[in-house]
Amino acid sequence: MITMTNGVFDARLSPLDRGLAYGDGLFETCRVRAGQVPLWALHWQRLSAGARRLGIPLDGERLERERERVLNAAQAQNGVLKLIVTRGEGGRAYQAPVNPEPSLCWQFRPGESPAWERGRTGVTLYQCQHRLGDNPALAGMKHLNRLEYVLARSEWGDDYPEGLLLDAADRVIEGTLSNVFVRLEAGWRTPALERNGVAGVMRQLLLESLAPAQGIAVSEATISLQDLMSAREWFVCNSVFGIWPVTGLAPEGGHWAVGEQSLQLQRAFESWLVSRPGVNGKGE
Repeated sequence: MITMTNGVFDARLSPLDRGLAYGDGLFETCRVRAGQVPLWALHWQRLSAGARRLGIPLDGERLERERERVLNAAQAQNGVLKLIVTRGEGGRAYQAPVNPEPSLCWQFRPGESPAWERGRTGVTLYQCQHRLGDNPALAGMKHLNRLEYVLARSEWGDDYPEGLLLDAADRVIEGTLSNVFVRLEAGWRTPALERNGVAGVMRQLLLESLAPAQGIAVSEATISLQDLMSAREWFVCNSVFGIWPVTGLAPEGGHWAVGEQSLQLQRAFESWLVSRPGVNGKGE
């Protein structure tokens, strides 16, 4: 369902929808530039992989038709596009329907947050007390069950743009809405996400394309809080705001300079964005 109020597209779910009742679904949040989604191929790859894991049948043609409708109505604006995919209605209590009819809900909000630009020069994160639990069955997916992140985000107000999440063993996992990359003495690492966390599309782009193209090797590994505190440099990233170098960690402390290689990757991503078809008028 797609509705528009005061120039903003919004989405509504039926009270009987399993996404609303049980969090039975997935979502993607995408940066829109000039009416196009530069990272759409990676968003679609993650969405379709998650749908297969959950057993939600996706109609790719329907999804693309609706996406084009929303983007055309956006009239080449910059903003954020959110897609919610649920299993739809039906089933008995937790038991899923045999032949689900998925719901697709879209939301487009025009404009860009000033925080995206401010964060480019370095941010201080808040270290959350809430610890992520282990759940390998859902690890990596961007599913609708976000209560852990809601609890973590409730720990601070507007003093910090993002929070750092650990697990019960004080292993670094991710930010509340971002992934983490850390430069240690042994090189660049990003937390392995076999037990929990969200495998972001920006994380994937860095691992598979941007970092190798810059001659920067990154491996997935376990990163302890102690490792993080001794890092040479580190940053958080997502597909909406890009790359934010981290310069501080509250409330216990921790201070880092904005790293040279963090800035190198930041520049590489911004150049990549500008070169995407559609962003400069050539079609997505």
